[in-house]
This record gives sequence, structure tokens and C-alpha cells, in this order.
Amino acid sequence: MAIRCICVDDEPMARKGIALAIKPFNELELVADFFSAEDLLNNYPDNIDVLFVDIEMPRLNGFELLQKLPQPLPMVIFVTAYNQYAIKAFEAEALDYVLKPIEEERFAQVVTRIKKQLGQPQNIKNNDYLLKIVSVLQKKIQKNEATISIKTDDGYFRINLSEILYVESVGDHVCFHLINQQLISRNTLKHYVHELAEYGFHQVHKSSLVNSKHITKFEKLRFGDYQLELSNQVVLRVSRRYKSTLNHIVNQTEVNSI
Repeated sequence: MAIRCICVDDEPMARKGIALAIKPFNELELVADFFSAEDLLNNYPDNIDVLFVDIEMPRLNGFELLQKLPQPLPMVIFVTAYNQYAIKAFEAEALDYVLKPIEEERFAQVVTRIKKQLGQPQNIKNNDYLLKIVSVLQKKIQKNEATISIKTDDGYFRINLSEILYVESVGDHVCFHLINQQLISRNTLKHYVHELAEYGFHQVHKSSLVNSKHITKFEKLRFGDYQLELSNQVVLRVSRRYKSTLNHIVNQTEVNSI
């Protein structure tokens, strides 16, 4: 019996991408595709096994759609263009996803998981649990995709927080070290310590604020000091004054210690 699939995405090319990805797998059948959450709700087909759902859609997004679908819910595969840091939230909640643009090898892994899970119905999570973890996931995604407006002498820049490696006080200015660039602001480091605290940024020195998501390892030095290595191989010193922040960092990230 074919595995009945549907997809919903406001982008025509994305819907075509799902159709092309499914085509090589004879056991999967794309029953229908929909251009919006409302379109799906008004034309919801029966006996659906798998739903490929985009997250970012106008009016009603993928998370909100799941709250309105009739139960029981099918197996949900999120289709997303979110970056790698947001993707970690999917993995933490054991929900599967397809990253745009779709890669053949990755989609094959998704298909393997679909067949395994649908072949063991007794292990499929109930609807209440699924909706609960979707709610948690939504909050994680929103936090991971949060942005900040940085005022520079060249104007304002809207930056994803996930792109910030660390923030450094340089004289009367603050330098934002990003993955692909640097931005200089006239605000104080103290200002950003408070603004970024809830997003996993920790002050590790009087002159530096680090994004815990980019920490790859930390090392103990002489006299009780530590140093952190970031994803771009930059090394930052942790002064004894901020040693207690290491506990928070270790609890929030998977870092290697030496």
C-alpha cells in the first residue's frame, strides 16, 4: 500500500521540489499539494500518512496549521529554509525536516525514517504530545532566529543573532564580530549585555560578550583563568571574575573541555 503524502507551501517551486523529491520513491504517493494553510484546511483529504509542511507561510504558518488540522495528525515533516542553528531545535525535539533546497541524500534519510515510523504504529506519538513539542519547537526557532538592529556610522543593520560570534568593547565603541563581517557601534558593551542575555550571550571578560552557540571548547589555564575557542578558531579569555558563567555555558552548549 502506498504511503499517502501531501505538501503545503506558498512557493510553487518548493511544491515542485517536494514532488520531484518524492518521484523516485515508488512507495510514496503525493496525493495533493496546497498553496496555503487555508487551502489545505478547506480541502483536507482523507487517510493521509505524511504531511510536508512549510514553516514560513503568510497569514497562517506551519506551526499554527498543525493546531487546526483534524486529528489524528499524520506524520509531520517540516520544510524549512532556516539556518543550521535553528535546525538544531528540530533535532532536539526528534521531529524530522527537509532543508530547502532539497538534497537527494537528505531526502532519502527522511524517507527511511518515514517507513520505519509508519511501520511501527504503536510507537507513534499521540497528538497531544506532538502539539506540545511543536509549541516548544516554535519558541526555540523564534529565539534562534531573533534579530538585532545595530546602529553604525553607515546606518542601521538588521542582523540575525545566530550570525554573531562575539561582541568586543574597543575604546568608546563596540565591535560585533559576525560570521562574515564586522560592524562597529557607538553603544556600550553594557547595553548589549542586558539586551542579549536571554539569547545565550554571556559576558566572559570586562571587554567581551560571547555567543554560547559558537563555542566549540574551553580550556583551563594557570591561576584559575580559562579560555574559549569559537567556531571560527578565535580564542577568548575568561577572566576569574566571570568564571561562574562557565556553568551556564556548559549547560546550554555541547563544548569540549581540556
